[in-house]
Amino acid sequence: MATLAANLVKNCLRIRSSDSVSIFFYPHTLELAEDIATECFRAGADAILVAYTDKFYESYMKMLPIENLKEPSVYCRALTDHSTAQFWIGALHDPSVFRRISPERMAATSEGETKSHYVPPAERKTRSLFVELGLVTRPRAKTYGFSYPAWERTIREASAVPAGKLRIDGRKLAGILETGDRVRIKANGGTDLEFSIRGRRAYVYDGVVDDEDIAAGALDAGIPAGNVNVSPIETSANGTIVFNVSQPWAGRLIRQMRWTFDDGKVTSFSGDANSLLLKKEWELSGGDRDRIGTFSIGLNPRAKYGFLSNGIVRGAVSIGIGGNDAEGGTNKPGFNHMQAVQNATVELDGKPLVRAGKLVAI
Repeated sequence: MATLAANLVKNCLRIRSSDSVSIFFYPHTLELAEDIATECFRAGADAILVAYTDKFYESYMKMLPIENLKEPSVYCRALTDHSTAQFWIGALHDPSVFRRISPERMAATSEGETKSHYVPPAERKTRSLFVELGLVTRPRAKTYGFSYPAWERTIREASAVPAGKLRIDGRKLAGILETGDRVRIKANGGTDLEFSIRGRRAYVYDGVVDDEDIAAGALDAGIPAGNVNVSPIETSANGTIVFNVSQPWAGRLIRQMRWTFDDGKVTSFSGDANSLLLKKEWELSGGDRDRIGTFSIGLNPRAKYGFLSNGIVRGAVSIGIGGNDAEGGTNKPGFNHMQAVQNATVELDGKPLVRAGKLVAI
């Protein structure tokens, strides 16, 4: 854990003596949280540990009035205002807790979290890193039907891919995307979606927030990493996306989901029973929830489908709806969901970027 913590502090967020660092953790990630704090102190930075528990989260979600959930926590707001860097290490130990919380309350807390943590892109100063290894728990594996050993091995292998490799590939792909206009995605099962990315910046996620990222306002990272994101022109999407790879969500597994877009707006949202629970939360949410928000292509050669990180698998194609102004879009925050398509073909102005799930442009 000490070696991992040193990498997260020194290389991923590049903590300096001038930083004030908040480290959010659950009990099962305490050792890593303590090691991260130790490395921050070693760098001369102030740091605070902020503990959550499953019982605390469930009580918060169930006991507070819905109107309270819609408002930002004064404690979260204060930490956001005073931190220059934040580490997020995992989440609930047992995600089945989510099954006991209503869509109305999920939507309400999303609104409150948005108000609490949202800062206009031009004013953002806080770097953040999400460490997915903290999500690898046996209760979560049981809830989603994962093989715990295979999942842990995959996360560690995907996390070990050098940031330099992801950065080189990401910049090549970003350069291609930024010179293009019309994107078309096709895949078996009914996916046929077109939209424009003309004039939009491509964001490379390599697991590191460096000085160039800070200058560009790209302050969020995750480990494992490996994808390039672009915000499509919000009124340009037409067609259908059919998500054909299972996606864990809120203690459930979404196996089938379909969105249809007309002029960038979701006009049909259908799928299995779990996707319809997501739809209920979506219907109760605010912001530009029904607009296309994100287009992403995965880069990580060691990531695998079937766990939580489908979107970073090399050649994976993902589409998201909702807030996107942190990546140069115009959608207001309030709801976000992004999911991947496996074995898709992507063309940019008629030229292939991805063919049957294989990244061919770089």
